[in-house]
Amino acid sequence: MTQQHPTDSPKLHTVAVTGATGHVGNVLVRKLNERGITPRAFVRRTSDTGALAGAKYDAAYGEVGDVDALAECFRGCDTVVHCAAIITISERKNSDLRKTNVEGTRNVLAAAERAGVQRLVYVSSVHALTEPVGDATLDEEAGFDEALAHGAYGKTKAAASALVQRAGREGRLSTVLVLPTGIIGPNDYRLSPQGRMITMLGRGHMPLTVGGGYHWVDVRDVCDGVLRAHEKGRSGEAYLLDGGRLEAIELGRAVANAAGTMAPLAAIPLGLIAPFAQLSPLWERAVGRDALFTPYSVHTLRARYRVSAEKARRELGWSGRDPKLAFGDAWLWLRDHPTSPLRRAKR
Repeated sequence: MTQQHPTDSPKLHTVAVTGATGHVGNVLVRKLNERGITPRAFVRRTSDTGALAGAKYDAAYGEVGDVDALAECFRGCDTVVHCAAIITISERKNSDLRKTNVEGTRNVLAAAERAGVQRLVYVSSVHALTEPVGDATLDEEAGFDEALAHGAYGKTKAAASALVQRAGREGRLSTVLVLPTGIIGPNDYRLSPQGRMITMLGRGHMPLTVGGGYHWVDVRDVCDGVLRAHEKGRSGEAYLLDGGRLEAIELGRAVANAAGTMAPLAAIPLGLIAPFAQLSPLWERAVGRDALFTPYSVHTLRARYRVSAEKARRELGWSGRDPKLAFGDAWLWLRDHPTSPLRRAKR
């Protein structure tokens, strides 16, 4: 029998953040700084810490495969926010995905218990949930089942989410999960697939876009959701964070409007894109990086289900901004910020 815990979060004083150099991680570190908190950032020694330029943090070095290093980082912390993950629309990193996303999360849980952490917030993904059929509504009741999740990334996030939720419901550790939809917005230092697409749109290099659409959420709102989940979330519970759905042609217009460039003129039907997406593994092996259009991304763009963030609004008091604004802000940051990957590439 599982045990449901009330909101039993500690005060937010000492915080450790895994994946601190990632998109969510670096924005979260800055959000914590705004609250007067200097978090402990768990980073690999080989990581580029440029994403944390100007932020206040104490570095703790190690890998998510090292429970001892994690426990040492977490010692003395009341809260851990676990952001570290490999995020990909490709299938080419399957072994690394499982090692980082599943076993790494298992290690974080073990280290948090060993260190006496009072609360763990896990940044999971909407892709961890079992997708509904057709245009039904997806909410947290869909649950986490690796066998039913779609794509290599979704399967690993489903498995990891089940581990975190079980720990909370069994009372081993107070845990809460946030499940963002597609994350966009400023401070995308690693130029994610979304960032690459925004760059092409902002430079006017995408006269045509693709059909379909997806649900999006601003990274700043995700971090607000993390903090609210820590403060108000019930242990063992998950909370979807979604700003709304945009068709691909709409997001293209949003970026073009912010950039002052020509918007895509039309959308290519996904039925025409799908055969080329099937060839993406060959392209990826040839160039050594993820393709923008893969079978996984085409599947996602084709999905017609709705996403409900009602639970987060009701229990956490959370809300997300219009994703059109987030796409515009993402481009303006990439174009104008002196440490953005586009500005650094010009030096």
